[in-house]
Amino acid sequence: MQRKKLSHQVRVSTEDSELFRQSVTGARPLMQDKIAPVSKPGKKKARQAVNLSQNEQQLFFFSDGYEGFVSNSASLSYVQPGDDPHLAGRLKRAEFQPQVVLDLHGLTQQQAKTELAGLLAYCQQQQFNCACVIHGKGLGILARKVPNWLIQHPNVRAFHTAPKSWGKHGALLLLLKINQPELALR
Repeated sequence: MQRKKLSHQVRVSTEDSELFRQSVTGARPLMQDKIAPVSKPGKKKARQAVNLSQNEQQLFFFSDGYEGFVSNSASLSYVQPGDDPHLAGRLKRAEFQPQVVLDLHGLTQQQAKTELAGLLAYCQQQQFNCACVIHGKGLGILARKVPNWLIQHPNVRAFHTAPKSWGKHGALLLLLKINQPELALR
């Protein structure tokens, strides 16, 4: 914003100046009675915490040293031994719709492992049998680790590279075992 320049200066007469001095005679400066504002630290978004002992139990299944899954093709496919061998094909054709999606973009390996364990615990708790894990392409670190972690978990029945609508080569569709709650006897 610019100030307007006055074309003429206002001159104060000597009697106006004397009148002002008489009116402020005896005035003293005010003492500061305000407390200076203190800035509050910014709020951080709180992540929804999963029961820690349950999460630690889920992490027990994931070993970084285990390299049991090797893919020779662009599509990843796995069916737990003893389960229906057609499950991977059904996942490929998107016969199962994921009830929950986990995006691992931007996470470290340890963070991704923890989030994946949390997802599997959440699916068990909510009785979800299908989930989508988006690991991304990037350098391929999570793309190699996630399948190896998943085949170690006993609740993972099958997984397959997601259809195009769910992320194609940057995501996996999982089919999970659901423990049915026991019916109360009457």
